[in-house]
Amino acid sequence: MSRPGWWVVWSAILAISLLLLSFAVVLRSADVFGAIHVAGITVPRGPAGVTALQAHAAKWANERFTIQVGPYVSRMTRASLGAHLPVDTVSERLRELGRTGNPFTDIAAFFESRTGGVELALRPSIDDALLSQRVQEVRRQLERPPVPGTTLSDGRNLPGIPGVTINSLTAADRIAHALQANSPSVELDATFLPPPRPRSYVSDDPKSFGQSMIVVETTFRTGGASAGRARNIELAANAIDGSVLPPGGELSFNERVGERSYARGFQTAKELANRRVVDGVGGGVCQAAATLHAAAFLSGLWLTDYRPHSRPVQYIDLGLDTMVTWPNQDMRIANSYPFPIRVRMNARDGVLQVRLEGAGKAHPVEWNTTVVQRSKPGMLEVGDDSLRSGERMQVQSPIDGLLVRRVRTVYLPSGPRSEETMLRYPPTDRIVAIGGGGSRGRSQKLAGLLGTEEF
Repeated sequence: MSRPGWWVVWSAILAISLLLLSFAVVLRSADVFGAIHVAGITVPRGPAGVTALQAHAAKWANERFTIQVGPYVSRMTRASLGAHLPVDTVSERLRELGRTGNPFTDIAAFFESRTGGVELALRPSIDDALLSQRVQEVRRQLERPPVPGTTLSDGRNLPGIPGVTINSLTAADRIAHALQANSPSVELDATFLPPPRPRSYVSDDPKSFGQSMIVVETTFRTGGASAGRARNIELAANAIDGSVLPPGGELSFNERVGERSYARGFQTAKELANRRVVDGVGGGVCQAAATLHAAAFLSGLWLTDYRPHSRPVQYIDLGLDTMVTWPNQDMRIANSYPFPIRVRMNARDGVLQVRLEGAGKAHPVEWNTTVVQRSKPGMLEVGDDSLRSGERMQVQSPIDGLLVRRVRTVYLPSGPRSEETMLRYPPTDRIVAIGGGGSRGRSQKLAGLLGTEEF
């Protein structure tokens, strides 16, 4: 080839090389890259992409994963099952994408990002030891021994509960594969055991209460200004303790606890009257009723008589509180199981505990509450002769009213049963006392109490 021919070739090679180097410099300094896909999301390249991916990995790890065994479900986070996205394995690749210094590699990555997007693999990692521990927890939670049905004295038969078992060896593999496939759930193979033939109900069978079905605890203050309330809680707990609900039977809170009076040992404590906090006999008894109601609610029992307070309370979750008064408003629960249930309740050192005992496990229960509406409170002025004329003093803080949707799903052997209840908490007005100038009519209206809640 002649000298000019070689010059043209080398000039072209040099021009192409300079073009490639210039393009590589542009790739390193300008945000011209297209799509980069990692773990199902699109992220920018470089440190910003790593940060976005770390946030995605944290969210992914804390999302709920559903494990189903026959009609029963258990929900755990992916992280609690030992799964995580190993972001470090792709972080360096994400930082160096288009910046390797090799123009051919960087340009190829650029065109890939602009056409279909660069795909960086990120396979979930599983901690096998932790997963094995969680599988054993799932077994303890969802496995059921078969429970025989019960023949009642009136000839009715309450059906038994089938047993269900899990193969823990295949369960761990099933769960691991589902987690690595980014599935939100998995269904495990289950072996079902038919319940034994129904048997007649025997009220004093010592084997009837060998299984702890549920334990619920709430706390309360003791001593000082709270001593009376604490004493009332203890009296109510002692009255309920040892109660037995036969299959299909019912427990009345008021019938067990009885009248709240000084003669029976109940003391003065704070309670609600017309959405106001006042002093009354028996304040605190509602906490015993609410803790019992929560245990019944969370173990799938029937709630045959229930009414929430006129305002949310601090000692238990919204939607689990219960209002009771003597003798007008009761709280009743009924036994939906084919075996008797014994209630153990004790109040000691500021802890109120309710434990339900029976011959089998409780059905799994899921529940949630949603505030669907809020209503603003008003303001009420009342006369108070103990204040100087014109002096104002707030005697009650305002509380928003709530309309709450409560949904409970009980996972029965026949399948899940959901029930929805609307709970209304009226707004609590702000009350201001005025010395010598309040509205006498309003003051008289507040004095005429329509009923109390033992709070």
